[in-house]
Amino acid sequence: MHRLSGKVAIVTGAASGIGAVTARLFAAEGARVLATDLRPGAADWKATENLAFMAQDVRDEARWDAVFAAAREHFGPVDILANIAGINGVFGDRAPSQAPDEIELGLWREIQAVNVESVVLGCRAALRAMAGRGGAIVNISSIAAQKGWPARGAYGASKAAVLQYSRTVARYAAGRGWPIRCNAVLPGPIATPMLFPSGQTTATGGDGRAGADHVPLGRFGIAEEVARPILFLASDEARYITGTGLLIDGGLSLVK
Repeated sequence: MHRLSGKVAIVTGAASGIGAVTARLFAAEGARVLATDLRPGAADWKATENLAFMAQDVRDEARWDAVFAAAREHFGPVDILANIAGINGVFGDRAPSQAPDEIELGLWREIQAVNVESVVLGCRAALRAMAGRGGAIVNISSIAAQKGWPARGAYGASKAAVLQYSRTVARYAAGRGWPIRCNAVLPGPIATPMLFPSGQTTATGGDGRAGADHVPLGRFGIAEEVARPILFLASDEARYITGTGLLIDGGLSLVK
């Protein structure tokens, strides 16, 4: 039996990387999926009967209402929201400093808007849509939320906020008696376009070190290794799990 049969899901950041793999996996597991991204032409998959695409700037408050309305009209009431859209502050070959004494306020605000404000808006829309019937929210935090990495200072701060806010939403929903679960996943270095912009073959992590030698498992993760835990948390198999932050980091959290 498919794990998401009869469910309707929204997946943001679905043009590539973890978002794209998650959208396809949800659809393969029986969900009807509205996948969104700022760059609709960049999607590396084709729409199917139960997988549709919609352009969305996750920073746009009004667009969230439009996305939920479209999902409801096209597929039915929304059961799952996977907040996957995000940026790490690296833009192709350009990586502005995130060091505390160098970061520009504009960069800080851009990272917080995409990574944090979008989660706030998405969770608000999901709570309103799911309050009477229940559902699951999965937000993407990062191992950077637990590390003091100056090279990714703004990014780490944004992902720490996502983790905290996921716990807040989980407790709020439970306190209201709503059967809505909210959890976060904390990926480590995953081989996606975010980690490898412009197609380079060696990534530099938030600690400034290149390659995956600092990861206990000795390699980068792949998108499917994050998408499958997201699937689990979104499914009824995780119906007694809320407010958690699941590490998917090859053991990187063990390294001081």
